[in-house]
Amino acid sequence: MKKVTIGIVSVALGAVALVGIQSLVAATAPAPQSGPPALHDPAVPSLRPDLGLGERLIVVVGGVYATQSEAELASAQLHFGEMQGFYVDQINNFGGLQSAVPQRGPWALVSAFRTQEGADQFAQIAMQAGVANPIITPRVVSLGGTYAGLGQEAAPDGSGPLTAPVPASRPVQQ
Repeated sequence: MKKVTIGIVSVALGAVALVGIQSLVAATAPAPQSGPPALHDPAVPSLRPDLGLGERLIVVVGGVYATQSEAELASAQLHFGEMQGFYVDQINNFGGLQSAVPQRGPWALVSAFRTQEGADQFAQIAMQAGVANPIITPRVVSLGGTYAGLGQEAAPDGSGPLTAPVPASRPVQQ
């Protein structure tokens, strides 16, 4: 009987010790990081956000809204899979955008492009995601507000993602 009692006590102490070790490991483990793993990998090069400040960009508009919360709700209803999709941004972050869209409101679902091909391709994807009539604007001037999707298109020479202005998007020299 004494051996059975010692065995039970040993098993119980072992279980308590195991739970204690697991709790200690969990308490000292780093908190999980948000975002994609590449965002936190020092081996992956990072670029500063490209706002296209001063550039003449083509904007694909998925809708115009009276409030930021209405725009965010509309954006949440769209499903772009692995892609970012639209960004909620203020129309006044682009010079000329207000006159390029028939709807009126200060907030819009936007994604900006340097090339017509990039804008056209994104508009097709937006329709598949549920946008009935995305608007592709003529070139408007980026005033450098919120990041609005630059970098989602291919470089015209096929060398990879477009990360710099193209001749058509460069600011007009005064």
